[in-house]
Amino acid sequence: MHRLVLLAALFTAPPAAPDPRAVAIIDTSIGRMGGAEALRALTRVRLEMMTQWQRTTFDARPYTDLPSYERHTDQRNYSIPAWRNYRRFAAGSSWREITDVVRDTVAIRQSNGVWAPLNVAYVDERRELFTFAAERILLEAREAGDLRALSDTSIGGMAHARVAATIGGYPSTLFFRRSDGLLAMARYLAAQPNDFGLAPWGRMEVELWYSRWTALPTGVSLPWQWDMKRVGRPYKRMTVLAVSVDTASVDSFEISDSLRTAFLATANHAMQDVPLDSARMVQPGVVRFASFAYPAGAVKVGRSWLLLETGQASVNAERAVEWLDQHGSGGKVAGAILTLPAGANGGIVWLSRQQIPLYVGPGAAPFASTILRNHGRALPKSSEIGSGRWLRMAGDSAWVEPIDLPDAPGSMLVYVPSLKWAYSAVAFSPFHQRYVIDRLRQRGWAVEQLGSLRDIWAPLPKG
Repeated sequence: MHRLVLLAALFTAPPAAPDPRAVAIIDTSIGRMGGAEALRALTRVRLEMMTQWQRTTFDARPYTDLPSYERHTDQRNYSIPAWRNYRRFAAGSSWREITDVVRDTVAIRQSNGVWAPLNVAYVDERRELFTFAAERILLEAREAGDLRALSDTSIGGMAHARVAATIGGYPSTLFFRRSDGLLAMARYLAAQPNDFGLAPWGRMEVELWYSRWTALPTGVSLPWQWDMKRVGRPYKRMTVLAVSVDTASVDSFEISDSLRTAFLATANHAMQDVPLDSARMVQPGVVRFASFAYPAGAVKVGRSWLLLETGQASVNAERAVEWLDQHGSGGKVAGAILTLPAGANGGIVWLSRQQIPLYVGPGAAPFASTILRNHGRALPKSSEIGSGRWLRMAGDSAWVEPIDLPDAPGSMLVYVPSLKWAYSAVAFSPFHQRYVIDRLRQRGWAVEQLGSLRDIWAPLPKG
């Protein structure tokens, strides 16, 4: 009976109170922003913004991020919750305009005057964006049951206080400048498994930096510059040009019943989770998958198949291997070659778990290593191709070697003499093809077909 009473007391005991040191740090920052009452009243916000998207790169040289720019009007109603994002960005020599609306668990897009369902990844984006909005994050952090103060740290020679808490489901650490008490940065762990570009990374570390604090006429102060890093690399810069509050009407976020039904029927799945319905054998021993998110293709070397790239996520690699098992005229997948120096090879996770050998170019290696590490795995050193070598398969062989291409250093070139065929992921543009063809001529290789991400089996350009 004594034991039962003790257990009952444990289960009915009130939760531990938040760390008063952490509460004091947050309260100071809330006060500098205008006070808790003013922040709670801030439910509707309209932001005129410029976003600079930055390509994720592990290249040590400066200015390799190849930025693109987007001007947009960001309207938010935190109480619904709903988000409307009117976007304008360059599309060749013209400008494209689209409007995205996310309300509760449904997302739609207007393009060329037509509304259609938008992928559930935008619902996930809205959740993360709203959680870490400066006007909301501190109020939620203050109520977190696991709020606690950490030791101070120094950033750029300036003292920063730190607090940790689970905020909106994200394990987070907040950094506050001791000099002014304002929020400087939020560091948290997040996965975006439905987002095509972010899915490969798995659960990643994210940093969001807040600066250019500005007082609004309402008395609330907000940051007008947000800088985001993912997996330790710059991801995007968001510059606020103008702010107005309490102007976004409820009508701005309406979604019709028909669009809700269409969303649930067609878009409530990961972007990369699409059927593999365009795969075909284009030549004996050469497969073109030709489907969004899947590997570029596969080539049969002797009695074994080699995948060319791994696809965007595990589901894409797994389905590609299944297709080869069913339609590949015998032979198992004996390896995957990663020639692309980018993060679009998330299928490496599934292949690693299946213990399928990997052959990774020097440019692809830091991406592959980070992707695997975020999924609790490691890239074997033996998988990295630092110099040219033969891959011996049962009955034949393929040659792989690094090649530095413009804006894609550390790419890799594949050559199969028996097929008179070569491949490199970025060799689809005439500009890059010239460099690849020059290498083929230097080597004296007899090549009639040149493959790339766009077409695994294409005649070698003349001239």
